[in-house]
Amino acid sequence: MPSSGNAAWDELAAWWLSRYKPSTQQTYATYLPRWSRWCADRRIDPLAARRADVELWLRAVADSGLSRASVAAHYDAVASLYRLAYEEELVAANPCARVTRPKIQRELQRREVLTVLEYAAFLTTARTLGPSHHAIAVLGGMMGLRATEMATLTVPSFGTVRGYATLTVLGKGDKPARVPVPIPALGAVQAAIDGRTAGPLLRTRSGAGMDRRTVYRYVAATARAAGITRPIGPHALRRTVGTVGLNQGIPLRDVQRLLRHARPETTLGSYDITGEALERHASHQVAGFLAGWAG
Repeated sequence: MPSSGNAAWDELAAWWLSRYKPSTQQTYATYLPRWSRWCADRRIDPLAARRADVELWLRAVADSGLSRASVAAHYDAVASLYRLAYEEELVAANPCARVTRPKIQRELQRREVLTVLEYAAFLTTARTLGPSHHAIAVLGGMMGLRATEMATLTVPSFGTVRGYATLTVLGKGDKPARVPVPIPALGAVQAAIDGRTAGPLLRTRSGAGMDRRTVYRYVAATARAAGITRPIGPHALRRTVGTVGLNQGIPLRDVQRLLRHARPETTLGSYDITGEALERHASHQVAGFLAGWAG
């Protein structure tokens, strides 16, 4: 993270960032400098910032054209840092304590998800592009793994428990989970392993292991080759798992467990988003009933 010119703030920020894994550090490291630069431009010591300063900064972030979700993410990063600083008595007061978190209108967010036919085309195309493309297609689109989870898989992650093929995944918050590999996905996973006993499960054409950005590029390339014109990333595959599961009548508890969500609200709020949710809306039945009486 670039220096803010305030040594005490930089030391605090570096300590706070060190508590997260590298991928999260990279994300948060883009938010904090925007706050420290805003303070520097106004000659405000971030360690002496007030509630009004945070609220004015959030307004500036919102006015820059970023989405509500991005503004909320900026707030979350800064608020988390100040919460730690206050708990450790490094600041006299927490300027974020009474700041209202920016609200996210999840129903109006643009969150890409593949239809069943689009995923079928994606999967068919992935088979022709190579074992890593194919494995990513099933890991994301059938098993709901995140990009980072796919990238950190190794050959020893694959095993068998009570006759079921499984993958041991390192999920959010560094929480390990054992995920069953469905039979339709098993061949792709075994082809990616290719008889090896060690090394990364997913490899590039050069044989190197992947990071989450590489997984994203492979997903985007597969989508383009499949004729899907809008931008598609790994999380669109994960959303497809959740949305298809809910639409097929799989109990919410089971879909939540598949996606490894802590709360069912997350599963419903972010993953039940296809057009079928509009088609099944109760207003259609109510309107039809009432219109019948009026007609």
